[in-house]
Amino acid sequence: MAEDRILIIDDDPSFLEITGAILRRFGYDVLTADNTVEGLRCIETEQPDLLILDIMMATMDEGLRFAVKLRQNEKLRRLPIIIISAQPDTEKGYSRDLDEDMDWIAADIFMEKPVDPQALKENIQLLLSREQSPR
Repeated sequence: MAEDRILIIDDDPSFLEITGAILRRFGYDVLTADNTVEGLRCIETEQPDLLILDIMMATMDEGLRFAVKLRQNEKLRRLPIIIISAQPDTEKGYSRDLDEDMDWIAADIFMEKPVDPQALKENIQLLLSREQSPR
């Protein structure tokens, strides 16, 4: 059986490195991109089984907009998405209430940084098993 392929899109090189290493240790084939343009190219060419996505990259909501764009694309809409993001500083003038936002966040699961590796593994397994089950 082939390894499940996971793409991580995040502009933080240390997050990409550490999370990639953790996921490889769990047996996943890991791809990384440090922006959504590169990430989309990777999705189209490498066809990952799951996407891990940051929210705040070049803009405060780049990851959220990217997830919506994927959901609007007929070929990519079923790609499972886990958003992992740091809680933004309220001093930056941006605050988020996750309970209110989850109705428009185009992701399957939201996790906050720092992420617990075991919880991440469990969420990945949940989404991948959902994708592999007959509909």
